[in-house]
Amino acid sequence: MAVPTAVQKKIDGVGAEELTVPPGGPRPVLIIVMGPASCGKSTIGNDLSEALSLPFIDGDSLHPQSNIDKMSRGVPLTDDDRLPWLALIRSTAERVCKEAWEKNRDQIKSREEGGLGRPGVVIACSALKKWYRDILRGEVEALPPPKHDLVSTLPDDHDVAKPEKLVHHPATSNLLTLFLYCHGSREVLSQRIASRKGHFMGAQMLESQLATLEDPREEPGVAWVDIAASKEVVGERAVDGIRELVEKEMEAE
Repeated sequence: MAVPTAVQKKIDGVGAEELTVPPGGPRPVLIIVMGPASCGKSTIGNDLSEALSLPFIDGDSLHPQSNIDKMSRGVPLTDDDRLPWLALIRSTAERVCKEAWEKNRDQIKSREEGGLGRPGVVIACSALKKWYRDILRGEVEALPPPKHDLVSTLPDDHDVAKPEKLVHHPATSNLLTLFLYCHGSREVLSQRIASRKGHFMGAQMLESQLATLEDPREEPGVAWVDIAASKEVVGERAVDGIRELVEKEMEAE
């Protein structure tokens, strides 16, 4: 679908056309692979990435320096800390899609070829609360971290959230956000945590996250998979679920 003309407004003095896929291009999509600790977000995210020929990013790698400094001191993040980080995930996703459209358009696979027929990116992020998900959807006003908070967070080989890509500017309304919820029972998640090193601390974190989790399955734009199935089955169901969501969105647009 073409970019709505309404997104061609100025954002902090920068035209929206400089930040997103330009008019005439298909609407870019951000796929958030979400769920609590040990649900397999990275594994499933990589499966989606490979099957749909989209880049994969671990959302934790996008934390601004201020958050990294705080976590390194053992201080838990607050929702005020998470808000700019979630906004940065969204703005980074849009810039990645824009770059793919401008530089590698011929590599974007059509639906007939197994892709989505549009630029997109898969990002792993727990997104436990509906409020977090609404920020990622662009439905809550939120600003990414300022430019100076980005520079020292990224290693040299991490080129997706550099200041020169204008990720400190908020994403436009053109970016479509979909979710893949990795659902697991308490028993399955606990078994996975128990098999890891440092499982005692992991078990405490899991309990905290399960208490925080607001089930997204009744929200629009959400597909889900039961992680109790085999890795191959979970991967297939995840891909099918996202493809179905994209089809629905195309019909609604």
